Amino acid sequence: MYTGDEVATNQAECVKFGLPVDTTILFSDKKGVYQPRIEKQRTKLLQNLSFLAKFLEADEKIVFATTGCSPFTTLEQMTMGAAWLMAVKRAVLVFTNKRLFHIPATTKYEYRGSISQVLYQDCKRLQVKSSGIVVEYHGGKKERFFPIPRGDREIIKRFQLQTGESDRPSARPERNHLCPSCTQLLPPGTVTCPSCGLEFKNKAKALTYSVLLPGGGYFYTNHVFLGIVDAIVESYLFLSTVLGLLAGLLGAPGVLSSVLVLGLILVLEKLVTIFHSNAFLDEFIPSNLRTLLNGRPVHVQPPSPVPAPATPEKKQRIEDVLSVR
Repeated sequence: MYTGDEVATNQAECVKFGLPVDTTILFSDKKGVYQPRIEKQRTKLLQNLSFLAKFLEADEKIVFATTGCSPFTTLEQMTMGAAWLMAVKRAVLVFTNKRLFHIPATTKYEYRGSISQVLYQDCKRLQVKSSGIVVEYHGGKKERFFPIPRGDREIIKRFQLQTGESDRPSARPERNHLCPSCTQLLPPGTVTCPSCGLEFKNKAKALTYSVLLPGGGYFYTNHVFLGIVDAIVESYLFLSTVLGLLAGLLGAPGVLSSVLVLGLILVLEKLVTIFHSNAFLDEFIPSNLRTLLNGRPVHVQPPSPVPAPATPEKKQRIEDVLSVR
């Protein structure tokens, strides 16, 4: 990846927290001028990304990193609100010379144990649009990452992305998730990594917890604050419904209609919790998340080894494919 400015490689490349980085773009402003303030900010961001070293290939280096939000649907925005989405869908976007890493993060931009990649060769178009980045894949699917800081958007506009792989897209030309333990590709919808056996939280359990426990789906997907708020709301609705039903059975006039309304709201609240939990689980949350984040080995029963995909030999520039407008 280049910005059009010729810089000596041995002066631009270094290692930060075990990560090979190209500081030419990473520590510069939108005009390409080095800024100590930006270096401090990006170094702090890189400190939270030290786990990324095992995902990088031998000739791969980080050229840029920014913050944004994971893709979300219109229904998610309607049922959660923009402010909540910006908090629970926070993410770090890392550009290398081969691909874009999408890393869901906490409010402090710390690793949540999930990671996915966008290969440049899988993109029909990758461009800055409005306040974010829009990725259009060869399969026709589109995803949007926003909001990206304004200064970072100006930097991304100058990118000329280049890949050393084939001109053909991969078998799954879309954003693909990687196993946080063995780094291999995860098939869509899997609950166990086929390469190392790492288990992920599943939608069946999320459904059970959401139905039986107030805020259970949020707690199960590690969104504790959302779970607390939802638990308070659901508990109030449940108690109000039960008390209203008892009052109606004891002969209080005009209560049953209110009970019916409260019951419907409670059911709707449960359905929203299930919907949100399923959306969170689409990012593949490890069952042993705390063990994984603490850097301790996760004890899994590995299945039969999966052969690594063949890598094509030809190289081709895709600057015209990944254009920015």
